[in-house]
Amino acid sequence: MSESVADENGANVEPTTLTISAESLADAGLESQVRSWIGDGPNEPITADQVVAIIGEDQLAQTAATLGKTPGDLAAELAAELPELVDATAPDDESAPAAGRIPGFRVRIAPSNRLTLDNEVSIDGSATFEISYL
Repeated sequence: MSESVADENGANVEPTTLTISAESLADAGLESQVRSWIGDGPNEPITADQVVAIIGEDQLAQTAATLGKTPGDLAAELAAELPELVDATAPDDESAPAAGRIPGFRVRIAPSNRLTLDNEVSIDGSATFEISYL
């Protein structure tokens, strides 16, 4: 069931959903970063270029267009916000991830016109990132 939201003109817009699995991050050589986000200690950063490599240029461009952003800006925002948001929303039982097992999560990106929930972060007032563990 998809949830529509209204843009600044009041028109209904379907939220854009990007699915980023922890496995795809690990396959891209970012397992250490993901483990730092869901474990104790400081969060290791990722770069906008790494986000582009994981999501793909076409999907990133399509998502950015629906949000009125450039792909580069959206990749930079994801790189800046994803570590902290994954860390903040990690279930308690993920604080010490088992070797070889990293949980997946879904990143939902939608135009922002409402209050954010505990597992969401608003990006410059125009988009909301939401993390859900799978």
